Order: sequence, then C-alpha cells, then structure tokens
Amino acid sequence: MAFGKIEMELPGECVSSKRVYVLIAAICLGSACSRDPLPTPRAELRAVKAAPQVPVYSAASIAPSGAMGPAPLGPGRVASIYGQNLGPAEPCLGSPDPNRRETPSSLRPNQTPIEMQVFPVKLCDTEVQVGGVAAGLLYVSSVQINFKVPQTVQTQGETSIRVLYKGQAGPSVSIPLAADSPAASAEQIAERMWAALGRVGWQRQYEAPSGQCAAVPSRQGFRADLQAYAYYCPQTNAGVIAESFYYPVDHADPKLLLLRADIRPEYTYPELSAEVEQFVMRRLTQAYGPGGAPDNLYEIGASRPEPGLSWRAGNLTIFLHRKRSHAAPAGIRQGVILIAVREEALEQRRIAHRIEEAFRSAGALSQPVFERELEEQLPGAFFPAGSQYPNSEPDRVKAERQTRTALLRLLRQSTGEPEQRAAALVAADALTRRLGSLLVARSVKNGSEHLTEAEGAGNVRIELSSHGVRFNGIGHYSGVLEYDYSLLARAWKEYPETKWGQRAFLMLQRLGCSTPRFGCDGPNCFLSVIQQGESFLDRYPGTPFRTEQTYHLAQANETWWSLAHAAPGDLSAQGARVTKASAERARQRAIDLYEEILRIAPGAPEAEVAQLALPRLKLKLDTGERTFFCFSC
Repeated sequence: MAFGKIEMELPGECVSSKRVYVLIAAICLGSACSRDPLPTPRAELRAVKAAPQVPVYSAASIAPSGAMGPAPLGPGRVASIYGQNLGPAEPCLGSPDPNRRETPSSLRPNQTPIEMQVFPVKLCDTEVQVGGVAAGLLYVSSVQINFKVPQTVQTQGETSIRVLYKGQAGPSVSIPLAADSPAASAEQIAERMWAALGRVGWQRQYEAPSGQCAAVPSRQGFRADLQAYAYYCPQTNAGVIAESFYYPVDHADPKLLLLRADIRPEYTYPELSAEVEQFVMRRLTQAYGPGGAPDNLYEIGASRPEPGLSWRAGNLTIFLHRKRSHAAPAGIRQGVILIAVREEALEQRRIAHRIEEAFRSAGALSQPVFERELEEQLPGAFFPAGSQYPNSEPDRVKAERQTRTALLRLLRQSTGEPEQRAAALVAADALTRRLGSLLVARSVKNGSEHLTEAEGAGNVRIELSSHGVRFNGIGHYSGVLEYDYSLLARAWKEYPETKWGQRAFLMLQRLGCSTPRFGCDGPNCFLSVIQQGESFLDRYPGTPFRTEQTYHLAQANETWWSLAHAAPGDLSAQGARVTKASAERARQRAIDLYEEILRIAPGAPEAEVAQLALPRLKLKLDTGERTFFCFSC
C-alpha cells in the first residue's frame, strides 16, 4: 500500500508554507495506481454476502498509512479501511478545523502536524468508531476510508473498529494497538540526520571488517554504478541510521574508500517522512542554496517521476527524496533518505556510461563501424539495415525481396581478392540474419503479437540451402528465423589471414553462447575463448584486432575468477566448472591482460574498462563478471 497526496491551502500554522497534506491511500503497481481495495481484502469481500448498503470490510482490510498490509495502530495515526458500501460513490474529502489542534497522546507524544489536526467525525453520512470513539475522517468513498485514530486509544492490546454509513453499521472488528512512535520529533530527527552527515569520514580507507560491516557481492553489469560498492557499514545512533559505502578505486594503487553515505530515520511512515524531509530540505537550502532536479540516478531512487532534489557541496552531491518502495541493503529506500556521494563515485558511473556508448558506436566491432567498413570494402553490394521493422506487410515484402536479392548476389560472388571474398561472406552473414527477421510475419490477435513464417519462406529456404545457408525455426526469444552463422565460420576458416576473416573470428567469439560453430564446452564458453583466443594471438601477433582479442581474453579470465566466488545457489553460475586454485591463476592472467590493454590502447574504451576492473581484481574482490559464461542457455 502507498499513499498519494492532495494539497489544500489552509490558514493557521503548518509546516511548509501553510499547506496541509491530506493523504489518499492507493494501491500502486509499477507506475499505475488505483483506488481499489487491497488484493487480500478484495478476495475476502467477494465471499461475503452483504445486505444492501451494509458496510463490508474485515480486520485484514485495515492498515496504517505506509504499511504493506495490516499492522497495529496507535493514537493519532492515519489509517485506511478498504471494503464495499463504506460511503458514497462520489468521494468526499474532509477538511481539518483551522482553529483547533489536538494534544498528542502522552503514550505517543511525537506526532506530525496532520496527526494532531481535527477532522470531521461524520463525512457524507459515513462514520468510523474506534473503541466506541468517533474518528476524524480525511476521505471517504464506497470502497475506501482514510481516518485518524483518536488520541484516546491505548498503545497495547486491541481496540474495535466499526464503520457506519447512512445508519447501517458494519461489523465490529478487532485491531491490535502499539505505540508505533518515533523516538523524537520530526525536527529533531532532521537535525540528527544533518549532524550525521557532518560526521562522515569521507575517503577514509576501509579497514579490517567489524561486526557492523559486510562484504557486498558484486553483480554482473553493476561494476561502476552507485551499487558498485564492495563493503557496506551501517551504524544506528539516536534513532538515525548512517550507512557508509566503500568503493574500489585506483587501478595503479588499489584501495577501498568511503565515497557514499546514506542517512535515514530508523523508524518512519509517510506523514513523518514528509515532515522530516521539509526540515532537512530547509537545512540543505540554508547551507547550499535551492536544490535542483538530480540526474537520473535510478540506483538510489533519484529518478523520474519523483526524483527529489539534489545539492552540490564541493566534491559532494547530496540527494534528498522520499520513496514508497525499498531494496536492501541500499537500493531505493522506503521513506525519507539523505544520500551523499563523492565525485569519484559519480565519475566512475559517468565513465561506465561513456564506455557503453563507445562500444555501441565507435568500437571496431560496433555496428556503425562494421557497416561503414563493409560499404567501403564492397561498394554497392551491401546496404546497412534500418533500425525499425517494416511498418506494413507490403513494406516487409519489399524489404525481404531487396535483402534476398543482395544476399544471393554476394553468395554467387566467386572472384576477387581474399580480403574481398572474406568481406562478402561477412556481409552475407549480416544480410542472412536480417532476412531471418523479414521472413517472419507479425500480427496482433486478441491483444497479443503472433509470429508465423511469412508466405514464401519455404521457397527461400530451398533457394539458400544450395549455398549452405539453412534457417532454423522462429527463435523463442529472438522472434526471427535463426541460422547457425555458417557464413561467419566460412569467412574465418577460408580466409584467416585477412582482416575480415579475423573480424569474423572475433564475432564468432562474441556469439559463442548462441552458436555451436565456436565450439563452446557447454556453458563454460570462457574456456574455449581463452584457448582459441591465446592461439589466435600467437598465430597472428600483428592482427588489427589485438586490442579486442586481448579484451575478450581479459573478460574470459575475469569470468573464471568470479565464478569461483559465486554464492551457493547463484543461478548465474550454474554449471560452472572452476576451482579456487584455477581461479586465482585466472585472476592474475586477467590483471596482466587488462594492464596490457592500458599499454597498447590507452585511449580505447577497453582501457577504460580495465581501469574499472583492475582495482577489484587486485584487491581479490568478486567482480560479478559473466561474459562468455552461458548460464541462460
């Protein structure tokens, strides 16, 4: 369950520009919200045969704000009831009395302003009694009520809740009670969070593990984002949790430095989070000026549609936001959170994104470079593919005919220099894969996409089989007619001395998990990459793809090292045949290979990857690498 927010301008004293937040409970799935009851209560309600207009609900359909399900209530807490016949079909909002304010219960003294406001006890013919005392009503509808627990209830045992609508009384249900109170006021919590930020020992080196610190397993693809920390150390003091994160840095002299701190209340709920956020925001604004919209840092929840605010303070960037979901130990957190990150960690993240773009657009094996060089080698014989599948069936038929004609022209080419012949086979491979997509007809039936072989696909199969090209069926994941990359294999086998033949070898290496042509031994394809890659460099030391092949070897050895440190039950390591001793040799070899890349290609994206990988490898940390391990096969 989460709570939405309606803002109303009211006179009187309120935190944050005299604005009262009326919380509207809602169920959120992804980005879509509805005001339907919770799933469990809904199932129960369907089974209840209620008389007309009698309110229908149960203890399981009552929960305090911010809770993921039923939980104890306490004095002043805002809560919701889900059911049927609870109020009018057209929702009604209850406005607080601007001239009155409740005294918080001595059993729960630290309350937020909304918990001390006085709301109407009858709203659109709906009433809620808690232990026989009328509760304040914030919102009522036929399926949902938001109410405020009276200050008179106890903080232990149980109390009863009953809904009345137009004189019809629903059942009296028992709800547990608890103090459910923060250790301090919202302003005090905010001050403690601010003080904790000032105590962070930035760039402190990680020392021997203590009972409060834990090593964090690395995950594939998270080498350089804000979740790439190696150790996580939480500490709780005076109701505030301060978490320190240590990141591996410096490929030449590796170390673990404190580059991020997360600070949050030990206990919170939506109303409290909103108040704490306002006080912390005031502190940040006084110190650093108005906050701005942060970059899309999805790892910490600073992302759309509710990114929060960020401030720059020297080498620190400070983020402040509230979220409705959480991940442990330090992903997107529930409630208000203050996150401070050193520039070194943010720069690593920027480098990682720059590497992705470089590999995608400028690497020797990237699609744009591949297509440009093919056009230069085979002018007029190869044409680059568009990024979009044809919009209509006539367009598909036209594109299929054009691609097939170009493919057959290349396959019939029997003259030319070896380099040109090798390029023709690599180009034919690309056109064959493109043709496999165009030989699939797509249609939508009952809201679902259906894939079938296009009319005439059988004749194309026969025509191409005479050239050794054989299509398989429609791939379960790819959605295209698949083939076994036999043309790439021919380019490498028949013209290994040529640039295009060697490019074909590197391409087959990358496709090792997708085709038997490379000769991978089950899921442990990294072993084949190492064996064949080392042989390739020995045989062709002057290859124009030395950097790319060295990088593949470094990744394969890094994968070997990482697999040996996989946690029991890790599905991404299923079927790995590695030992600790062999993995240590692989770690040393990966270090040597990455350092070689730094020497031979210092400005290449492979060298930037090396700078990110080497600190972890030299510190003997797991890297989470799985390249050339076919665990999904």
